[in-house]
Amino acid sequence: MLKKNRKILEWKYPKVLEDLEQCGEEEQVRIEQTREGIPVLAIEQNNRIWFLNSRLNPRRAAQLYADRYSMRAFGTYFIFGFSDGKHIRELLDKGDKTNHIVVCEPRLANLRAACSIFDVSDILEDERVAIYLPEMTDELTSILTYHLQYEEYRVTEFCILPGYDILYPTECESFMDGIVNKIVDETFGRGTRILFNRMIPQFTLFHMKYMLDQRNIAQLREKTEQMELGDIPAIIVSAGPSLDKNVKELARAQGKALIIVVDAALRTVLKAGVHPDLVCTIDPEAPDRFFENLDLDEIAWCCKGLTRPWIMEHYGKRVYYYGFFEKKWNELLNEALGYEFPDLSSGGSVTSIAFALACYLGFRKIILVGQDMAFTNGISHTAGIDGAFGDNDEYIQSRMLIKVEGIDGALLDTDVQMWYYKQQFEKVLRRNEGKLEVWNGTEGGARIEGAPNLPLRELVERECQKEFDFSGLERQIEAAFAGKAQEKERLARQLYDMEIQAKQLDRRIYDMTEYQRGILEKMDDKSCPQGELKKILVEMIDRNAQLEQMPLFEMMAQYAPKESYELKDHIYEKEEMSVRELVESSLGLYQGYEKAAQMLIEDIQTFI
Repeated sequence: MLKKNRKILEWKYPKVLEDLEQCGEEEQVRIEQTREGIPVLAIEQNNRIWFLNSRLNPRRAAQLYADRYSMRAFGTYFIFGFSDGKHIRELLDKGDKTNHIVVCEPRLANLRAACSIFDVSDILEDERVAIYLPEMTDELTSILTYHLQYEEYRVTEFCILPGYDILYPTECESFMDGIVNKIVDETFGRGTRILFNRMIPQFTLFHMKYMLDQRNIAQLREKTEQMELGDIPAIIVSAGPSLDKNVKELARAQGKALIIVVDAALRTVLKAGVHPDLVCTIDPEAPDRFFENLDLDEIAWCCKGLTRPWIMEHYGKRVYYYGFFEKKWNELLNEALGYEFPDLSSGGSVTSIAFALACYLGFRKIILVGQDMAFTNGISHTAGIDGAFGDNDEYIQSRMLIKVEGIDGALLDTDVQMWYYKQQFEKVLRRNEGKLEVWNGTEGGARIEGAPNLPLRELVERECQKEFDFSGLERQIEAAFAGKAQEKERLARQLYDMEIQAKQLDRRIYDMTEYQRGILEKMDDKSCPQGELKKILVEMIDRNAQLEQMPLFEMMAQYAPKESYELKDHIYEKEEMSVRELVESSLGLYQGYEKAAQMLIEDIQTFI
């Protein structure tokens, strides 16, 4: 049976197959039998046996489980547990080709047992199914990027297979948290996309070209994996007002810790005579005043497609990229590099990115500095960025304020945005309890649950004992495509082909707009049979689906965020829509797409 399932794994999940073949059988995983001799997976834990399906009639039990869920068109189903595959098969049979199913199996040994005993090849090869194994990878963010967009969260279900939440409660909570965080990120991202509109795809295009001569954070991790980091801390330097109090202490940690600085704190840190090992910047509108009149020649940057290009044009000699740019582009990057282009869980803020980067690189001791997450003493940011923010009553009162507990127990003002970032931080700390040691050396601001407060001087004296030349290590890293001329040339050709692809997309959008106008005219013709209208609508939905699979469609849609969100909100919030309403709404969206496609073509010509 494993041989039969192996063929599908080899084609669709080669890394999973590699790990499965190296994974030995675990004593905890047992194969039991029903009275009819049908095998049933079971787990022995805490002196009892937990069955992952019914011992009476496994198939009927799976059917009853699937009956709990109404498989809605375009619904995404996140399933915790694989078991024998029967529950998943029943859900797939109830659904249609518009559904997506993401299966998280917390133990590789369980999947190995299932593939050895049961024929699950149909599930593994189904295009609607994605398998996630947290034991193998922490790339849940990348999986969710493909399977959970803003409009889809209203038709999302979380399903836990019998016994899995009891056997693996921590993994279950972590998987659920990841999905909830993605939904919240998408909701926050909606406002960002509407606010920045054309800026986001423009910046993405710039970085797609610029990155060909740069590096990525996976190259950094390859270096740090060769080092013993157990006693080396990473220090995350944020731009809170308390940074001014203890920034000079960082000089004593230089060369004995990884110092990651967020862009807004850069001026303060450099003025204190400290050289950052890495600077994280993601803000599309990071102001010139963060960087002007500073010596930034030796700075190593960490950024993604949102980062303001001006920074790279002026200072970006050594840049480490990560993140999602465009679906086809990321796939080509993986192919050209020979490994998965890395991504980081954002948590919404640049500080969250810096924290995720430290974890990604393998650091398990992390010190937070300048992480106020509140308006300490009525100030919003470090004095090092004077003029870049309105550090005054008028600015603070313009925010949506709430109260949080400070490190000394007093109540402090913060805004909803910083409150949200604080929640994300604390969730990450709870998930990694026992795996990470995190201290808050901010000496001001909000209390962060899971990060004990200690003075930075004490933390540096205690934790920064060993020499650690990260800058020397980092300077050894060449551009990702150094020595890979053919792969780089292929990616460059893809960039230049984008104009042709955008023009093809533009033509298809025009055809679709005219097609929908034709449908409305037929609806006005009362002699048109209802049966024919139904066929036309089915064809319209199929054409929509085909168009959405075209190269650059997702990037083009970023130029029309307002129209896109309004339509999706309208469709998903309204219980019933007439056929005419649906077609009229779709036509309005495509008229927005016509303008968007023209802007995409113009920007490809400008930036590529």
